[in-house]
Amino acid sequence: MVPRANFFSIVNNTRGANGDMNRKFAKGNKPADSDRDMRVVDLIKDLMNRSDFFLNLHDGSGFYSPVWESPERNPARYGQSIIADSEQYTARDGQVLELGRIARRVIEKVNAQIADPQHLFRFNNHRTIESDTRHKEQRLSATYYGLTKAGIAPFAIETSKNIPDYHTRVMYQTMVINAFMDEFGIIRENPKIYLDQPVLKYMIVSVNDRAPMVVSGHDLLKLHKGDRLKIVHIESNYERGLTAQIKGADRKLNYLNREISVTDNMEIQVRKDRFLIASIPVEVNQNRSAGGPAGAHVEPRVNHFCLRVNDKTYVVEPGEELTVMRGDKVTILDPKTNLDKEFEKAMRIDLRGFQAESSPYPVEDRGHVIDTDKDLQEKYGTPRGDVTVYSLQAKLNNRVFGQSFIAVARPKLDYVVLRGSVGSGFVVQSDDRLEVPAEEVLRIVDVRTNLPESTPLFVTMSGRTIRWDPTTLPGIDASKLSDQGTPLDITREGRSIGRIWVKRGSQFRLTTGDQPPEPVVRVRY
Repeated sequence: MVPRANFFSIVNNTRGANGDMNRKFAKGNKPADSDRDMRVVDLIKDLMNRSDFFLNLHDGSGFYSPVWESPERNPARYGQSIIADSEQYTARDGQVLELGRIARRVIEKVNAQIADPQHLFRFNNHRTIESDTRHKEQRLSATYYGLTKAGIAPFAIETSKNIPDYHTRVMYQTMVINAFMDEFGIIRENPKIYLDQPVLKYMIVSVNDRAPMVVSGHDLLKLHKGDRLKIVHIESNYERGLTAQIKGADRKLNYLNREISVTDNMEIQVRKDRFLIASIPVEVNQNRSAGGPAGAHVEPRVNHFCLRVNDKTYVVEPGEELTVMRGDKVTILDPKTNLDKEFEKAMRIDLRGFQAESSPYPVEDRGHVIDTDKDLQEKYGTPRGDVTVYSLQAKLNNRVFGQSFIAVARPKLDYVVLRGSVGSGFVVQSDDRLEVPAEEVLRIVDVRTNLPESTPLFVTMSGRTIRWDPTTLPGIDASKLSDQGTPLDITREGRSIGRIWVKRGSQFRLTTGDQPPEPVVRVRY
């Protein structure tokens, strides 16, 4: 794996600062020695010659379609496609590389996970080895080198730049990578799709070779003219892709572990890849003889937030995320800060999306019992898969000096285990439709959800609601069911988290989605 192969372009959010790196793989291509890209290109070539497969990750314009649909969706576009240079290729060792067949199997697996039909992937055969290809420029690319020189199966994965949310694009890239790994028989160590928001925990700096000091993203660094500043370490929730650039100094890719002589006010900009995660101002005293403070000015800081969720109390550090279930009752308690008592009185805690009072300018969000199902305005949250993330902020004089996050997840029913009068149980999932013989008495053996085991659950059917308890819950008399279907809801706090339809019939049969009814599959339980 070569992460961030074109790191300079990533940090500066521009393609080809030294020309297009993906046009430098042709044999005999000898750009100037000053071209830093060539060291990376040579490394990638060497790795390809020692590999079996190659995946090249890109963002492409528009949406690829084999036929013209619109200016943004046509054969000349690249986005949401898996590109190969040929449908099939015979390498020099005689191995036949079935590029098209592999890509289509991957696409079938990935598209089954994508809800938006406009974002589905397609196979894009560039036919680069053919004399009449419309993509002759791709003969300079990494995939063409991998195919024709290294003799391996290479693919380019193109997500669309027209998808504005980069989290979604990263999710799609990860889906495709995971599917390729499954195809190649590679067991993934870290297959998660959704990525955490990058945050700066702290930075360690040294001034004039003195003992290093810790600086947070909300600190102000005060120095004298002529001081020598060195950024020693960046601590984040990510280990890779971290840079420190200095606005107001010579333009360099990364000032980490570089010493700089301070002459004027400037700003340290900490980035994760191309995303700015902290800006730390540096204030320079031009008159050293005048004295005055030097070093890290103590800024207000939250050590941790404190929240009560239902009947349990949690400590959440700045930048961290606490996951709760929709319907949980959350109370924000006093945070631990470095403020003295005078400033603590002026501090305000703000949960974005919660309106504590009728006024549009609430005074304080601490102490209120917040119903996460009813009291949060979703427009202030950030959707991420099955959760919505809300920012919890500590403010002083309307300036945020500490922030954590509350992720509200949707409770959902995983499955219910049912059993008739005789025989083993069977598994039924939410939205399934179950047919039960009229002479049977149906019993609920188990209920599985994404909620904690101790969460009270209820079963609602035919107007009756009973707390779920496998030892006392009465059976369901199938003879009293309609032949049209009766909803059986698993509920929490009066809200359904999953529904199964049960109807009277002639045998046990289960219908899932648009599939035809099938006999239930018995399981040991």
